[in-house]
Amino acid sequence: MGSIGNYWFFWALYLGAAVIFSGLFWRVTRFEKAIWASYSLRAVAIAVVFTPWYSNSQDSGMAPALMVATLDAITGGFEAAFRSFVPLALAVLFSLLLASVMSFFKKK
Repeated sequence: MGSIGNYWFFWALYLGAAVIFSGLFWRVTRFEKAIWASYSLRAVAIAVVFTPWYSNSQDSGMAPALMVATLDAITGGFEAAFRSFVPLALAVLFSLLLASVMSFFKKK
């Protein structure tokens, strides 16, 4: 029972830090002329920070995909890390597509 409480505590701690990081990054990437670059940098950062993935293939617990990929690469090699690189790459591609569409409508 204690491990479930720790799980949600660490997720809340991580999400709090991620929101603070995203807010600071949003302010740093506020470009006047390069709208597409601004939106793209923000989208990639948000996708990388907020994409979850299963921490263990036999368990339903989730963790940030970047952390899962890093730990899998360290412990099991690139083949083990590939399972979390796929959703991370898809999230980044989708966020870039969304950022491109948003910057297109912002220019018009």
